[in-house]
Amino acid sequence: MHLFRYLYLRRSVFFTIGGSTLLAWIVLTAWTIFHNHQLSQPSRNFAAISDATAKARFPAGVASPAPIEDPCRHLYRTVCSNTGVTRDPTGLVRPDIDGEKMAIKIYEDITRQHPDWSSDQINEEVVKQIYTPAHIDRIESAHHWVRNAMEKIIDSQPDSVFNAAEKATLKARLDRTEIQVPIPVSAYEDESYLFTKNDIFYERTLDGRTRLRIGGAYFFTARSWFNQVFTLGHELAHSIDPCEIRSAHLSIPAYDRLAACLMDQGLVDVRRGRSECGEKDQLSETFADWFAVQVTAEALRGFSLEFQGQALLNATTNAVRDLCEQNDPDYVEDTEFHPSPRVRINRIFGRNPEIREILGCATDSSPPTASPLTLRAPAGAPPSPVPSQLKPYCTFNYQPQRSGI
Repeated sequence: MHLFRYLYLRRSVFFTIGGSTLLAWIVLTAWTIFHNHQLSQPSRNFAAISDATAKARFPAGVASPAPIEDPCRHLYRTVCSNTGVTRDPTGLVRPDIDGEKMAIKIYEDITRQHPDWSSDQINEEVVKQIYTPAHIDRIESAHHWVRNAMEKIIDSQPDSVFNAAEKATLKARLDRTEIQVPIPVSAYEDESYLFTKNDIFYERTLDGRTRLRIGGAYFFTARSWFNQVFTLGHELAHSIDPCEIRSAHLSIPAYDRLAACLMDQGLVDVRRGRSECGEKDQLSETFADWFAVQVTAEALRGFSLEFQGQALLNATTNAVRDLCEQNDPDYVEDTEFHPSPRVRINRIFGRNPEIREILGCATDSSPPTASPLTLRAPAGAPPSPVPSQLKPYCTFNYQPQRSGI
């Protein structure tokens, strides 16, 4: 029995063949090794390899089409307009259902080829073919990078946000949260359905251990480094989210300020029947998105030193591509615990000042740039919003506006 779980309702993609897979792996490995120690500087070799193979990564028929929307105006439409595959130099993202079909096919092929096998033998072979050493190394590398980035974000906060004891507590909770894969298969004996699912989630067990579990289909659905960064950043953030902190009988004043901002701005739906950290409450999921955005912005900033234009836009898109509404008859949008996909992409991700700067949008400190990411608006469309027209982005230092008497 699991006492507490956060199911990550965003899934993504991967499936390439032959040389493209090998080249993408070389690209990602070079950049990952460097970034494990220097989070702000991308590898020069990464750029050289990717520039040489960029055309191979966008073959005819599967190339990501140029978006038709200005990402500064409506990022959701930019991200979600392509319902097929979106590629960036580190990998690709597909619709959720495609990755699950790939994993299910592996299961069905094994069952057909070995009709005399027991369910345990079939599961052993499914895990062997899906949870490969390469897949595990890749997700563990991303987890290591994300955890380091989150700890640096915590350490960078001034004493007015987190004191030394609070920083130590938060980092210890991140360090204790492990990635658990089904090696051996019995590790997932209570949730073997995950072998063919995209689900990724954080769990706290009855004995207090915390872990992330990875659905096997995710390895086929999400190959983009940036998708993995956002996904793992979101899940790891649950280990330090306001409700987990409350469950540990801890109190961090900066969390109260941030929560007030998220509610004041409507990012957390304060509605009838809502119980904070209980029924109909979106606080934990909104916080997890908000923290994951900070980590993803760090990854994209380093990437943007080497790449611009469509490659950078596709990397940004892939980070949150699987937050889009899915073109799947079985898809059900969860807004009890999660904000709507448009809120998550447009307002939590798209209004982050660093993301806006990467996209070439106006920020508090700079006007719009001539970045190729800032697309021409359709005729008659209103101008893109500038910071003075947007509510301030939520931070740990939020102070509610008080009305005059």
